[in-house]
This record gives sequence, structure tokens and C-alpha cells, in this order.
Amino acid sequence: MKCAADPGKFKTGLALTEDDGSLIFSAVVPVENYAELVRALETGNSVPLEKWCREGRLPEKIEVNEILLGSGTTHKELEKMLKDKIPVRIVDEYGTTLEGRKLYWKLHPPKGLLKLFPTSLRTPPRDIDDLAAWAIILKSLAE
Repeated sequence: MKCAADPGKFKTGLALTEDDGSLIFSAVVPVENYAELVRALETGNSVPLEKWCREGRLPEKIEVNEILLGSGTTHKELEKMLKDKIPVRIVDEYGTTLEGRKLYWKLHPPKGLLKLFPTSLRTPPRDIDDLAAWAIILKSLAE
């Protein structure tokens, strides 16, 4: 299982995938809940993450050996909390938000007139931080 987080100022996207990059579960976790997120990842207990689920299904147990952490300006707080608990690898997150937008439309194809608009002009109806985290995993697999 692969895991990535895309930390932001107010919320963090989280994605869990199979080793091949196929999405298992994604969530958007408010920053004030970092301790709960870290505890869930450390213990493997996925239940606390259920309330933030955005895509996929919650696995019974989380088994991660490393977390890919986006290199944005707000990653240091989460990195500090994960230190000594789970290995962290900082990765370049350049372009992952746009890729997350494309992933949203791949998971939820547009209907009606929205189909006529190019992907770059469509705005997903929800936060896509979780899909940006998935994009981080896909980017690392491509490298």
C-alpha cells in the first residue's frame, strides 16, 4: 500500500493506493485533526479516517511503510508530527493540483453541457486535495 499527503494551510489531502497506483481510499483532513491522522497512520487503525472519506472505500487496516509528503510550504508541521513514527519522503508537488482536477473528472465524468467544456475550464464541485495526494503517488511511480 502506498500513502501520500498533500498538506495545505487549512486541510490536507490523503490518498492510499495499491502498489500499482490504483486508488483505494482518499480523504481531506482538516489541519486541526493532524494528531488524529498521524495516530491512524501510525497504528494502522483506519476507522478515524472514515469521517473524512472522499473517494474509494476505507481499508480495514492501513499498512504503510512510508508517506510521500508534498513539498508545499506547509508540509513541515505534518512532517514534524510524523517524524520518528513513519518514514517520510518529501516529493515535489508541482502540477499535482491540476493533475488532481483531471483525476476528479476521470472518476466523475461530466454530464450534459459540461462535457463540452475542456477539462481545464471545469471546476470540480468539491475540494480535491485528496486527489492531488493521489497525483503525488502517480508522479512518484512514473519517476
